[in-house]
Amino acid sequence: MSNKEIALQIVHFLQSSIKEIDEDYVDSIDVAVDCIADAFGVDKQVDGTKAFNGQSLKDILSAAKSKTDAIEIPVKVDEKANEINEATKEKAEALKLEGNKAVAAKNFQTAVEKYSAAIDLDSNNPVYFSNRAAAYSSLRDHENAVKDAKSAIGIDPNYSKAYSRLGLASYALNKPRDALDAYKRGLETEGDKPSDSMKRGYETAKKRVEEQLNTSNELEATEASSAEQSTPASGAGGLPDLSNLASMLGGSGGAGGAGGAGGMPNFADMLNNPALMQAAQQMMQDPNALANLMSNPAIQQMASQFGLGRNN
Repeated sequence: MSNKEIALQIVHFLQSSIKEIDEDYVDSIDVAVDCIADAFGVDKQVDGTKAFNGQSLKDILSAAKSKTDAIEIPVKVDEKANEINEATKEKAEALKLEGNKAVAAKNFQTAVEKYSAAIDLDSNNPVYFSNRAAAYSSLRDHENAVKDAKSAIGIDPNYSKAYSRLGLASYALNKPRDALDAYKRGLETEGDKPSDSMKRGYETAKKRVEEQLNTSNELEATEASSAEQSTPASGAGGLPDLSNLASMLGGSGGAGGAGGAGGMPNFADMLNNPALMQAAQQMMQDPNALANLMSNPAIQQMASQFGLGRNN
């Protein structure tokens, strides 16, 4: 069978189909016939069926289709793969049961190993992760318990036990807010019939959150009160109350009061003394500065003027 014979068959098919198509497309068919005839160098007037014992292109294709339909093509089902899959799941389930027995015997490390082996075989089962989370919590490995509980939730968000395991581990990590959120979502998952353990966990976490909030408020109040009490009394411009300084130096405590006994000057004179004001600022910054202050010759001279000289 040559390409020219095939081309003649196509030309014959197109020419015979003109009667069956809309008149608007007749010109297009004629153009197609001319193009094929020119491309393959065939005479479009030659009957293309002669080379095929009078069979048209349509007859040939119909016969080929009939033969294909008569042949039954079996669908190969990989039953072995399905058997392996089921066998794997059964083995994983058996490992889970061994893990449960280990938990009952308080062999929590063995339980973790059994659940881990089950997960290696079937990592799409949320129960295996949730059970391992419980085993981790019993080993006080709460970080891994949180991870496994979250993995279980990721596989099946409606598996309520995973929220309970997440709440327990979060609470043990001193994260009561996370625990409260986990228990809350667990209650929502359980719906109208919440389990007692989920309700108890929620209430316990809620109480702890409230205690932390109250403790935080009390601490803030205590810190604020301490800050107020630790602020020294001050006068104008942030200086300490100089009436106390006057008392220490033996002067009158009354602001602007008259000179005291022994010819003490008016307290206003002391406030106008730059050296004394500088000394007061030093005392404000360093309460222990008074001892050093009185050893200063200038201050001693000032004190002598006020009648406070040392006794010989």
